[in-house]
Amino acid sequence: MKKRVILNIACTALCQLMTLISGLIVPRLILSTFGSEANGLVSSLTQFLNYISLVEGGIGSVVLTALYSPLAKKDNSKLSGVLKAAEKFFRQIAYIFVIYTIILACVYPMIVKSSFSWLFVASLTLILSFTLFIQYFFSITYKLLMQADQKMYIVQLWQALITLLNVVVVVVSIRVFPELRFVKLCSVLLFAIQPIAYSNYVKKHYSIQKDVKPDANALAQRWACFGQNFAYFIHSNTDVVVLTFFSDLKTVSVYSVYLLVVKNLQSFFKSFGNAFNPIIGKAIAVNDYEEANKYMEIYEFVVSSVATIIFGCCIYLLPSFVLIYTHGVTDTNYYRVVFSTIIILAEYIYCVRDPYVAVVYAAGKFKETANSAYIEAIINIVLSIILVFKFGLEGIAVGTFIGMLYRMLYLVWFVNKYIMPHPIWKMLKRLCISAGTIIVSCLLVAVFDTTGSPTLILWVKNGVLCLVVFCIITIASNLIFDNKLFLAVCRRVQSKRRG
Repeated sequence: MKKRVILNIACTALCQLMTLISGLIVPRLILSTFGSEANGLVSSLTQFLNYISLVEGGIGSVVLTALYSPLAKKDNSKLSGVLKAAEKFFRQIAYIFVIYTIILACVYPMIVKSSFSWLFVASLTLILSFTLFIQYFFSITYKLLMQADQKMYIVQLWQALITLLNVVVVVVSIRVFPELRFVKLCSVLLFAIQPIAYSNYVKKHYSIQKDVKPDANALAQRWACFGQNFAYFIHSNTDVVVLTFFSDLKTVSVYSVYLLVVKNLQSFFKSFGNAFNPIIGKAIAVNDYEEANKYMEIYEFVVSSVATIIFGCCIYLLPSFVLIYTHGVTDTNYYRVVFSTIIILAEYIYCVRDPYVAVVYAAGKFKETANSAYIEAIINIVLSIILVFKFGLEGIAVGTFIGMLYRMLYLVWFVNKYIMPHPIWKMLKRLCISAGTIIVSCLLVAVFDTTGSPTLILWVKNGVLCLVVFCIITIASNLIFDNKLFLAVCRRVQSKRRG
């Protein structure tokens, strides 16, 4: 099991590295070839297409929870029933998505301010929808099965390969025929490989019974989970949608460039979640809360420490990186330090609360925590709309940050009171240590950084300096303020290497 955890983390990290590389190269090519408005259009359309996840209602989390028990007990009949129910549901979503896409393709070009023709925007909408359709109709059920069985590394390796191939396809297609719709069409067709690979693997390694009836009870908590999914959807999509309606596509482009890095960092932390969540889920499924709490404490410590280093460095380095990244693109202002800092802190909060989300999901407490998810979404939407008029991007970021902070504090309280004893002061202590570490590290880097960051080479030098300082201060902080847990984690890592 320990080897599989490490393998899942390593493969997910590899996939996120490929995603980060792709996320930096592809939008840059679109920016330099087609301009900020085209980049903003792609980002905006992608977010509107993601609205279909509202219909899904977070059923993926419910399916994962339903799969833990039959996998642990090796009950193939029960497992097949859950998968059958999930497959039926997701295919219904795929049909609804087709209708939604057609409506969006007709209406979106008429309500968004842009210089592109109705036909251009409508056809681009249909092209971009293809990847999501494939996911819901063919691949998502198999992906959830492998994730629940701690075989996420299979999914991540395929994803990493296709992401790398996608970069090659985009570069070649732009050189051959620099037309945005052609480039995106070549890109999305590549993702048809995934469901074929997943299907072949599941058929070879699982005894799925084809004639079993769908297990309707497996999806019984679907509506209870809707609130959780709604909050995640708002977190992922509100900002771009609000900017689309109340600003312009160039501002959307600025937002999307900053989020390229920030969202990829967030996805990097999913490597920890994909590794630890099934272990916590299976422990809770058999009522072993002592084991679950042990992994929870380690999970929280690792995520908090790594997030402090990564997001702390990002606060200092991201604005100058964006300036270098968008060099030569002069149709809008991309240097936004205040916005960058606030949105990074919001994503930091989102990541460090993930261990608590994992426990809530594993315990199946969807209904009990739904109201907090709705409140988070309301806070995010209302504040973003109010503040965007006066503060623009910065106002959007503040709305996101406050929504994230509220839900994190609520989940910490809920886990401690209703699931398993995990004192609130531990999370507050970790937050204080992280805040102090980030402030001290940024001040020290500012003192040592005398080169500026006008070029990529100098920026990399500053990045190395920043990483070294943050690592040293984070280790020192943990040794001083959380010595026992830090040494326990070090001993566990050392024992794994010897094993």
